[in-house]
Amino acid sequence: MVGFRIDVHPVDSTERAATRALLQARARPQLHEWVTQAIAADATWRQAPHRHHGRLTAGQLTHRDEA
Repeated sequence: MVGFRIDVHPVDSTERAATRALLQARARPQLHEWVTQAIAADATWRQAPHRHHGRLTAGQLTHRDEA
């Protein structure tokens, strides 16, 4: 697969507004930085599959890369 895919899993309706605000404030800038670096990466890096996972748990956003 060539390109980027973003999946956002369902959120309980009572938590949607807070989750949306946190994703816009913190996750979107992190994702933008990762995509920008991926586009600028050398050919060897780009030819291998990579994943960037973010998880929101109890209001805390964590992320990790997986190659």
